[in-house]
Amino acid sequence: MKRLGTGLVVVVVMVALTLAGAALAGATTYAGPQQWAQNQGAGSSFSSGWKYNYFFKNGSGHDSTVTFIDNVTYSWHATVRNTSSTTYTYWFASNVKRGHCRANSAYFWGSCAVVN
Repeated sequence: MKRLGTGLVVVVVMVALTLAGAALAGATTYAGPQQWAQNQGAGSSFSSGWKYNYFFKNGSGHDSTVTFIDNVTYSWHATVRNTSSTTYTYWFASNVKRGHCRANSAYFWGSCAVVN
């Protein structure tokens, strides 16, 4: 019975994370929903249109980072690191860039998305 309860919680969290990402107009999910390992990262495609980058997590207390990486120097821009349930950043420059998210702690569910 405990296994069934855990499975149900995972399904509910995955649906909630998917709906949170879909609620953002113009959102493109580039990672997840999935369980994250410590130091695991993911990146979106490159675009000059990306303005916001989000990491949606199944609760607060999970350390993560979001940033934008430009396609010329591959430098990180507008980097944010925190333990909030949603970590986000924005960079309104017209540079070609990609969103990047990284889990700094392990064993939580989450997804990453960029928005025009």
